[in-house]
Amino acid sequence: MSSLNTSERWPVGAMLRVRPISRPGHSRTPGFIEGHAGTVVRDWGDFPDPEALARGERDAPRVGVYLLAFDPATLWPDTPPRPGHRVLVDVFGPYLEPA
Repeated sequence: MSSLNTSERWPVGAMLRVRPISRPGHSRTPGFIEGHAGTVVRDWGDFPDPEALARGERDAPRVGVYLLAFDPATLWPDTPPRPGHRVLVDVFGPYLEPA
């Protein structure tokens, strides 16, 4: 059985929200970006789904991985603004949805 890309493709410039993860255990998404919107800066291509790999699925489906840019002021509103700064995070496609 061949692996398929099961995630949607998001273009550079798309505004996406990181889905909140509400389950016990390890997540491949940093908690401080969950529920926040960021802009796609780069599409890194497709990689095996880490959730499937963690379950021992040897032929894990392939999913997109994206570099997202976040405004630090939206992540940490109590911090003084820093014009021109951004937070860059690689995120697996299944954790993303349109903002």
